[in-house]
Amino acid sequence: MIGTWYTDATHFLNEEGQIAELPGPATAIAVFLRSVVGWVTMRHACTAERMNITCRRSPGRQRCLGEIGAYLLPDTGQIVYMCPECGDNGIITGWKGTSWDRSASA
Repeated sequence: MIGTWYTDATHFLNEEGQIAELPGPATAIAVFLRSVVGWVTMRHACTAERMNITCRRSPGRQRCLGEIGAYLLPDTGQIVYMCPECGDNGIITGWKGTSWDRSASA
């Protein structure tokens, strides 16, 4: 069983609001989360939509080819994502007002 990732976008950002200098794996997760937040906020997705974002996991050292689905929970402002292939999933908070937030530009 895969656990749920609970992430706060601000933990990946520096004082200027850009992705901070992080070790390689942390940077890869930040780029993945930025893509999910950008997609969901640009489309105002309130129901699960498959995105053109490939899963980040590599179970058994084999890259998962699942396409991430995600949506916004309007009552909490959390973004929920999941991979239908491997079950990777998570909840993203702290994205509002960041450079990742595309809701104002849509």
